[in-house]
Amino acid sequence: MIDKHVVVIGAGITGLSAALRVLREPHPPRVTIFEAHDRIGGVIHASPFAGIAALDESADAFLTRTPAAIELAKHVGLEHVLTSPATGEAYIWQGTLQPIPHGTTLGVPGSVRSAWSTPILSTSGKLRASLEPLLPQRVGRNTDNLGAAIRARCGNQVLERIVDPLVGSIYATDTDAFSVKGMPQIADLLAQPRSLMSSVRDALAKRTATGPIFAAPLTGMYSFTTAIADHVKQLGGVIELSSPVRAIEQPKRGQYFVQTDDGTVLCDAVIMASPARHSAELVRALSAEANTYLAAREHASVIMIALTVPRHQWPQHLTGSGYLVPKPNQTAVTAVSFASNKWSHVQTPDNSMVLRISLGRDGLPMHHLDDDALLNLAIADVYWQTGVDIVPSNVRITRWVESFPQYRPDHFDAVDRLEHVLDAAAPGVVFAGASYRGIGIPSCITDAHRSAARVLAKIDA
Repeated sequence: MIDKHVVVIGAGITGLSAALRVLREPHPPRVTIFEAHDRIGGVIHASPFAGIAALDESADAFLTRTPAAIELAKHVGLEHVLTSPATGEAYIWQGTLQPIPHGTTLGVPGSVRSAWSTPILSTSGKLRASLEPLLPQRVGRNTDNLGAAIRARCGNQVLERIVDPLVGSIYATDTDAFSVKGMPQIADLLAQPRSLMSSVRDALAKRTATGPIFAAPLTGMYSFTTAIADHVKQLGGVIELSSPVRAIEQPKRGQYFVQTDDGTVLCDAVIMASPARHSAELVRALSAEANTYLAAREHASVIMIALTVPRHQWPQHLTGSGYLVPKPNQTAVTAVSFASNKWSHVQTPDNSMVLRISLGRDGLPMHHLDDDALLNLAIADVYWQTGVDIVPSNVRITRWVESFPQYRPDHFDAVDRLEHVLDAAAPGVVFAGASYRGIGIPSCITDAHRSAARVLAKIDA
């Protein structure tokens, strides 16, 4: 395959992982990555803050219970610099800060006892949740709407006060407009031929994974993408920054012209690892149907505010990793990470507390506000929820506009259709990344490897 050429569009975690997978072949094709921005990483980024060499501006960790991310981290030499959260205790704000209940999976209780053990639910909410084992099996299982499914089985409070803040904080989503299949852990539970509580209890009992759930490099998540990029270049891959792709054309079946501002490149396959809506115009000449689908994809915007609080202002009883805000209680802030509690490496020279505050989600846009308004809203919400009157000594505001893809009900059926349509029209052009078959770093890496395998099969045929 040495005489073949694969182009990857996008140098985020997906594009870099796909390129590395292609280049690890015994006789790999040439690989060129085109990235529109002047840096790699996509939404994974870190920068100096308050004396900390690299503080993450988006995701600060990845899941370890699915192997893709941890295996890739080991492959690129990060195994010995991985760390895990110093505390696993987190809270949900329901008038006061309450611990996330034990004996649950993403907030779904595994027993009547676990439902009754938390003050997050009212007596009526606990009674409603207790009915779940008595419901007919079919209830809540004939929909791909996550909110509707959990409401039907466990009631409004379990969804709104526990499940939605947990899922919403991961995906910046509103579970009432999100696909069940977009949350595989819950989808697997709903697929079991028994009550949801029984399925959760069985899953918890069978869980064999040990050690921390999350991991991150001591040097920040950006060092993960940097390490992958270094390996790509060591294997001969080329990464072109500040090189947005303008169009893709197919001069003959199985060959493609990729147009950038610097010229046109001929290649045999294209891995499109850019967000769906950014990719829409690129496929117009290949498939009108694919263009229409991609242009219609919806994304949420999130604001991430990092700030420092003098240690003497921080209450000693707030020792956990942070808290989540249920949807009915959200005005601006959706989650707050007590980063200096959560991570041993997030420590400032003056021992201030570092907070990472998330604002906005699907259905709660905030990015139209200016920086002063966002900061004031964040400080007001944190005061309301914790009683801490913040006078920040350092502030950093990062805007992630339309960066969180939203998986509407029946999303995966539409992705299957897209893949079929594009494969028929332009064999060798494939999509990968968070817009399609899974959100989160392990899912993006898994999809990157899947797309790489499809491309290798095409050019080797």
